[in-house]
Amino acid sequence: MTLELINTLASVATTIIVAAAAVAALVQLRHLRGANQISGQLALRQVLLDRGFLEAVGRARQDVPVLMKEAAFRKYVADYHLGIAEDHERYDSLYEDILVVGRNLENIGNMIRNGLTDERIFLEQYATLVIIAWDATEPLLRIRRAATSSDTPWEDFEYLTVLARRWNAEKRSAYPVGVERILPPHAELRPDAD
Repeated sequence: MTLELINTLASVATTIIVAAAAVAALVQLRHLRGANQISGQLALRQVLLDRGFLEAVGRARQDVPVLMKEAAFRKYVADYHLGIAEDHERYDSLYEDILVVGRNLENIGNMIRNGLTDERIFLEQYATLVIIAWDATEPLLRIRRAATSSDTPWEDFEYLTVLARRWNAEKRSAYPVGVERILPPHAELRPDAD
């Protein structure tokens, strides 16, 4: 064996080893990304299914329509975002709850927009909750945006809501196509049946 042949074989072997290491690194990165997705989704689940968060959404759904009829409440919301609101016994706690809802969904919308969490996985689980939260808080956001002369407050929450509405309109089920079902289609079910 000549020295030239040995150098050629060593170069080929080195190339094969480097290629194998690169493939192994890509596989590890894929597994790491999967692990990060799982951790991220579990963290989002903890936020969105937290009793305090769900109670805040419920309070917004129940109280906002009633309070929107009060000029004093509408003024409070506008003044709050201008930094001139005075403490108000009836409004402070509720509005702080509403801000928690909006801020959390704003952060999640930002994560999805920037590809930090999987859009499909999130929407499969939480599209309806996002829509409910938006519908409950939208009247207040309208006041906030008008008061601050800005379209930017909660724009990622708005983006997330657009995605959620689109998801619900286009895809009713995440159930795998071609896999048999246990229950018959909903059209064949009767609510009063045992």
